[in-house]
Amino acid sequence: MAVQLQHETHVSEEELKAAQYFHGHKCPAVPQGLRAAHLAMDILGVNRARSGGELKAIVELGEHHFSGCFADGIQFATGCTFGKGNIVKNPLGKFAVTLVDPRTRRAVRVAVKYDRMMMCLDMPFFEQRKKGIPPYEIDPKDVDPLIQDVISHDWHDMFDVTTFENYPVQKASESFDAVQCVDCKEMVVSNYAVALNGEFLCKTCFSTRVHRKEL
Repeated sequence: MAVQLQHETHVSEEELKAAQYFHGHKCPAVPQGLRAAHLAMDILGVNRARSGGELKAIVELGEHHFSGCFADGIQFATGCTFGKGNIVKNPLGKFAVTLVDPRTRRAVRVAVKYDRMMMCLDMPFFEQRKKGIPPYEIDPKDVDPLIQDVISHDWHDMFDVTTFENYPVQKASESFDAVQCVDCKEMVVSNYAVALNGEFLCKTCFSTRVHRKEL
């Protein structure tokens, strides 16, 4: 079934610059994440998340994942952040995100096309990255054209899109209960605290008590 999209949100120069500042450097993966995120939000008909319960993003990037900067574009555009707890990693080593609307249980998975990624890997920017050159030291002439192509290219050529109805959603309420760890005296959210002999300990102090050896 073809994806119906009446309007695709354009990545503005202002948003791009703000996302690059948030991320720390210029690269093609951040705008790629912005495009993928806006595409998913446009298909779902949702706005940027203001709190943790409005949207959920599942990114399929692993650790030490080249172009993992894709995830920062997702966070910036969708408002799904690790602080809100509404973005999670499913480390499959892919370049994809599933955006879920918990209210309607509709979801959209956007994945960067294989041919698109292979084309990017042959460009000077990635050739230099393979040699260990940090992205912020690469000449803008090797970065800027790639960024502009990512922003302006037809999304049909860039992404594969899959939609879901009745996507499984686990709703968790935000906890405002906390206790003081009897050893370190720091505050611990209650469901992370460990009860021991009528006292509460954080997991670190509990582990210290269990494994401590007296000299």
